[in-house]
Amino acid sequence: MTTYEVAQQAITYTLEQGGSDLRQISPIAAVTVTLLVAMLVDLVLPARRRGPVVAIISVVGLLVALGLAGLLWLQGGGHSAYFGFATGDNLALFFEMLFSVLGILTVIVSHAYVRRRDFLEAEFQVLTLAAVAGMMVLGAATSLVTIFLGLELLSIALYVACGFARRDTTSQEAAAKYLLIGGFASAFVLYGMALVYGGAGSTRLTDIAQRIGPNDATNPLLLLGVLLLGVGFAFKISGVPFHQWTPDVYQGAPLPVTAFMSVGTKAAAFAMIIRVFDYALPSLGAEWQALLAFVAAASMIVGNLLAIVQTSVKRLLAYSGIAQGGYMLIGVLAGGQRGIGAVLFYLFAYLFMNFGAFAMLTVLVTSEGEHDRLDDLHGLADSYPVLGVMMSIFMLSLAGFPPLVGFFGKLFLFTAGVFTGWTWLVIIAVLTSVMSVAYYLRVVYHVWTPQVEARLVDRAPGPLIAVGVSALLSVALGILPAVVLGAGFVGASPVIAGR
Repeated sequence: MTTYEVAQQAITYTLEQGGSDLRQISPIAAVTVTLLVAMLVDLVLPARRRGPVVAIISVVGLLVALGLAGLLWLQGGGHSAYFGFATGDNLALFFEMLFSVLGILTVIVSHAYVRRRDFLEAEFQVLTLAAVAGMMVLGAATSLVTIFLGLELLSIALYVACGFARRDTTSQEAAAKYLLIGGFASAFVLYGMALVYGGAGSTRLTDIAQRIGPNDATNPLLLLGVLLLGVGFAFKISGVPFHQWTPDVYQGAPLPVTAFMSVGTKAAAFAMIIRVFDYALPSLGAEWQALLAFVAAASMIVGNLLAIVQTSVKRLLAYSGIAQGGYMLIGVLAGGQRGIGAVLFYLFAYLFMNFGAFAMLTVLVTSEGEHDRLDDLHGLADSYPVLGVMMSIFMLSLAGFPPLVGFFGKLFLFTAGVFTGWTWLVIIAVLTSVMSVAYYLRVVYHVWTPQVEARLVDRAPGPLIAVGVSALLSVALGILPAVVLGAGFVGASPVIAGR
């Protein structure tokens, strides 16, 4: 075939299929366009107006992305696009909606935070948009190449965001640690992908699923590839024993970045795990399940044990996030519509209860810095009872108290685990979940401990709106979980019919 014929075919394909393909990734395109517009506005507007204008542009762009994803969802989802490198299926749309909501909440919370700390807001919002775009790419990726591109876009934006407090040595330390360890994790993922590509002869997940069968379970190339991928993914979800970076990075990064990372990086990592392991490598299930089962058990035990002794709320929630990742791995191991659906429901619940807890800390921020010690919570409920109630809701939901959404999230995960034979892992999960009550109630105790001096909090509307919405949904989705289940989230993944 001549060069002219190749070019002619490419042009014909673009004219016939380009619009359909773009429609499949329209939420990602909306965020990307918003990112470019925000960068241009940052260049041309006066310094005093850049931050608020870029924040408004960011919220509008993320709302457009959310609306496009919701419209495609209502139309029944999409299909593969761009020669099988991306997709607009329901799983992709779920993550695109989740990341859009997360981005909107982050912009709302950070708008007041960066002004109090005298940071440059426009650059901060641009980094948030870049990270959201990377997360969405991971959710829609159906090729190892696309997965790695999304992973790096997300990671690079977060490396810079973690060190955004330029005059704060702890922030710079957090960024350096995240850069070094994140680079190692990316290298593990890349080498694992290279080995899987060598064994399957393709980077597209559909081709890998077709070409690798049960007889390849003894192929050392594929086994090493699965091991390296598992290690890299465990780094990204802060799974034990690859969790050491998490508490230090969470504590050193600016609060809105920590809140954003605590939900976004975990959800993006689970999107990768579901796509690569449950979808592309079901034939090697015994191998990667053994690895993930060990990581899940270790994460639940170590995360909950170390959270008990923390005096910083940020570090406590970091170790809590390690344990929560272990719970969610049970759903991945269970697989099928029941298991993956439970993971998606829990991620949706985790967005509100965990982000809300971090957003609550932003109301305590002053021009002098953050106040995230447990003692800093004294007098909060005494001076502001509504805020005290909402912080208690977040802690009790994370602990799994009914009728809050965290209870039903864990119930669905544990039920899926028992149903598919992972009873021993569910027993560990139940015991460690009971253990977690100690440190979650410890936070509640400090919130309701009175102090002599009146507690002063920042009354900027942004953080209060984010906290209020998160608390409301943590309760409402617990009382009416069928609202989420009825929306089709449990059936969001086309993955795995055979498991």
